Amino acid sequence: MTHADFLFELGTQELPPKSLTALSNALETSIVNQLRELGLTHAEVTSYATPRRLAVTINQLSSQQADRSESRRGPSVKAPEKAVEGFARSCKVSLKELAVVDTDKGQYYEFERHIKGAKTIALLADVIDKALAGLPVAKRMRWGSSRNEFVRPVQWFILSLGNELIDTQLFGLTNDHLTRGHRFHSGGQFAIQSASSYAQQLRTEGHVIVCFDERKAMIRQQISEQAIALNATAVIDEKLLDEVTGLVEWPVCLTGRFDDAFLQVPAQALISSMKEHQKYFHFVDQDGAILPLFLTVSNIISKDPTKIIEGNERVIRPRLADAMFFFDTDKKSTLESRNQALGKVVFQAQLGTVLDKTQRVAQLAGHIATSIGADVGLAQRAASLCKADLNTEMVLEFSDLQGLMGHVYALNDGENCTVAAALEQHYWPKFAGDQLPQTDIASAVAIADRLDTLVGLFGIGQPPTGSKDPYALRRATVGLLRIMIENSYALDLTTLVQQAYALHADLSVTQADVEQKLLSFVFDRLRAYYDDQNVSVDIYLAVMANKSNSPLDFDRRVQAVSRFLKLDSAQALAANNKRVSNILAKNGRGAAQLDPALLTEQAESALAQRLTSVQTANALVIAKGNYTDALEQLAQLAEPLDTFFSDIMVMADDEAVKNNRLALLSALQIELGRVADISLLAH
Repeated sequence: MTHADFLFELGTQELPPKSLTALSNALETSIVNQLRELGLTHAEVTSYATPRRLAVTINQLSSQQADRSESRRGPSVKAPEKAVEGFARSCKVSLKELAVVDTDKGQYYEFERHIKGAKTIALLADVIDKALAGLPVAKRMRWGSSRNEFVRPVQWFILSLGNELIDTQLFGLTNDHLTRGHRFHSGGQFAIQSASSYAQQLRTEGHVIVCFDERKAMIRQQISEQAIALNATAVIDEKLLDEVTGLVEWPVCLTGRFDDAFLQVPAQALISSMKEHQKYFHFVDQDGAILPLFLTVSNIISKDPTKIIEGNERVIRPRLADAMFFFDTDKKSTLESRNQALGKVVFQAQLGTVLDKTQRVAQLAGHIATSIGADVGLAQRAASLCKADLNTEMVLEFSDLQGLMGHVYALNDGENCTVAAALEQHYWPKFAGDQLPQTDIASAVAIADRLDTLVGLFGIGQPPTGSKDPYALRRATVGLLRIMIENSYALDLTTLVQQAYALHADLSVTQADVEQKLLSFVFDRLRAYYDDQNVSVDIYLAVMANKSNSPLDFDRRVQAVSRFLKLDSAQALAANNKRVSNILAKNGRGAAQLDPALLTEQAESALAQRLTSVQTANALVIAKGNYTDALEQLAQLAEPLDTFFSDIMVMADDEAVKNNRLALLSALQIELGRVADISLLAH
């Protein structure tokens, strides 16, 4: 079978830089998956993405599908004639063309046909149509007078196999070998000779680095070189690096300066202004302090780069001046004085204003502080100020600074440093893997803030759905769980939900329903939390069977079960526990109390004695939450339980003996399930 190289390039106006890699990956994945479904083999696949194009090349793509045979099994030869005729019609053949085959169930009619493989060149247009239709485009646009839709206006395309163009149109455009290079540095259109020369031609003739990863590496290298030359450290934000890579086709990094006076503004405000508005990278000194420098990534090679640098310096100056003005203005008013204005800001129509929420959080934080041994006064003070910075000019301009500016302004107001830090840290963790609040005060406010939102929204019947979570309740719940577990707070969720519910004035869903639905939601997120840690779902389910409503207690049980499974006797004990559960499910739990006098056989007597010993030991360790030791104690039951099932007939003819043995197994099952249902761990 012959092969040829495949090339597809879609040329557009400037694509959204934040979506560029997602679009490129989706295009490649769709094409490759479709080719696999069509039975077309190929070698290396390479995708390319620049601001003005998406492209895919495939080496040695099969020029034709392989021929194949297709067979269909029909009715039995004993079936009514009409059934056989119907099968023949469905195969579009006569009765004479059907074969009869022998099977284990007798003779059956069968139809087999030979299907000649289609030429690849006849299949590719449909492949590309489906791939483009399936791209993750949130909102498609139209252009000109046509009704074509895409993420940006399409200006040209190339679709070829070998040197042969596919006879098709896309977005009203005709297929051609012509592409376009850099908007400023290329000489206009030029022809691509082959898929193998595509990237090199764009580099030499079009002045375009078409490979996204190569451009990204170039930018990273240039940033590092600039940092060395400046005796500074460049802070490379990976998301920003991806974004600027999606903005340029030939990257050139240039460094500028801003006035030292702006360093009086909090560093994060300067960084936010430079990064969000101008897509600049910043530099820090050896102590981590921000320097009055910035780096911009240009898309052109200038004969006089100082002009570009000066232009960027002129642009950044008023932005930083605005930040300084906001900062100076904000400091003239205390955070506390800003709280009343939050009474005019609606948090949620049915849950009141942000001020209402702040007051609820302050009361709930006090309850939590009491439970974890933190200073109640400081926790309530921090909670009462935790949203005040939302009304500052700085946060209104740079929303990502919420919390951080609260910290800065609280220190300016002379607030306790722990209270000030809590204003920033109560938002932590902001994302998966983010740091946690570093003090008990901050943790109390963080837990209270998240619980108030969760209880409130569940209380008005607005929990997240499969596709919608406008208040990011899933993320808030994972953060809540991480704080409780990883900061070791033994808090009961039921109690917290009840306390939070009582602070809401008028919720339409009953407290009982909120408890049931919210706790179910929280423990579902806990399952996702353990999935991320590669904890087996069997362990999660085993603990769920005998859980408390304390996430920390739940986690201790999970960790104990994980260690228990490493014991040699674990699987045998789990299997026997499952056997015990099956016996009791079918035959009941036997006598109300175990009668030692009826334990006449050595094996049952030995099991009972060992069980009593384990019960005594575990009563102490479980009370202390030492589940690891408790499960290790259970390992002592493995051998006597094996012997019991080997030597003893549970369902004895003597009714009293039978019920006594069932009572023994019932007591055993209770003890084995005090930490988790280990029968669910049997494989």
